[in-house]
Amino acid sequence: MRPSKYSGLDNGAISLGLAESDFDMPREVKEAMINAILEGRYHYEMSGVPEFLEAAVEKLRRFNGIDATEEEVLPTVGAMNGIWLSYKVLLKPGDHVVVATPTYPPLIERPKSFQAEVTEVSARGDWHLNIDALERALTDRTKVITICNPNNPTGAVYTKDELEQLAELAVRRNLYVISDELYEHLTYDGRKHVSIASLPGMRERTITIFGFTKTHGMSGLRIGYVVAEKELAKRMREENAAVVIHPGTIEQIGAAAALKCDYYVNSLRDYLQRVRDTLVAKLREVPGIEVRPPEGTFFAFPNLNALFESDKEAVDYLLKEARVLVYAGSGFGMGGAGHVRMNFCSPISIIEDAAIRIVEALSSRYTAKERNSIQ
Repeated sequence: MRPSKYSGLDNGAISLGLAESDFDMPREVKEAMINAILEGRYHYEMSGVPEFLEAAVEKLRRFNGIDATEEEVLPTVGAMNGIWLSYKVLLKPGDHVVVATPTYPPLIERPKSFQAEVTEVSARGDWHLNIDALERALTDRTKVITICNPNNPTGAVYTKDELEQLAELAVRRNLYVISDELYEHLTYDGRKHVSIASLPGMRERTITIFGFTKTHGMSGLRIGYVVAEKELAKRMREENAAVVIHPGTIEQIGAAAALKCDYYVNSLRDYLQRVRDTLVAKLREVPGIEVRPPEGTFFAFPNLNALFESDKEAVDYLLKEARVLVYAGSGFGMGGAGHVRMNFCSPISIIEDAAIRIVEALSSRYTAKERNSIQ
């Protein structure tokens, strides 16, 4: 069965669109869920599955440097549930949210459903945080600064230094930070992921969102978790209980197993770094386009401004001429226009095929523009 990112495409097309992995989930996750069903473990567990909470606390301490208790970990129905809950408990009408962009669109849009004002602040040219611009965007109504790290769609992995600057700003201005860290394991060239909640003064003022869709191939299971200070976590738990009761018991059991599969995420990271290098090298064959090797995630985010009037025109062109689906960068907020996002979490044979098609189509476009400019 083809992944859902191929929905609506004919059999000859390739999707580098939806942020979904093509790869199977870890064997241990399947076995844990099957055994749970066979053992009759499919009833309510209102406070969270104990082994999931225990595994999450251990992983948070070991990998993220966040010293959390089980009361501060809330299982969610995927990251989207966590994003909604985070804004729900922090915002009231008239509050102001500053979002570092480009970023995952719901991080921009969800505050508006709570009648909050949103200001987008574009990243620097290297896609890292523009701390000065973030501070200039603050008002006396600002309640939250929101980041996505590693960043979807740019692939930037924020350094400890820039996160310390953001932490200093949040503490000084008494702000909360919402940090989407779904791609935490996918960092390349020896880079280390840093959770802002692990920095001094940030434990009590950060809500961190985690999930299994991107790094464990578990998109359809709809399981994630958030980590927050005890009282915030309690309020989110109460809000969630009124909407979804709790995420599936079976899914939490699978997630507990996934949290112990370091070999899986390490292997995926090493593989994706090789795929990234292949894709970036191929894209650089096209004159006139700019592409930075992503520091993390599984997205390339080339700038096609030299060849197209808009990124939406580029998307339409590549689907028609190359039969490859990519996403328009303008959909990811301020700073994304002119770029397209390409998901390379697929078998390398598919990425190589897609890259050849894209390069041929873009090279033809470049040649035609050069010919027209001469005339």
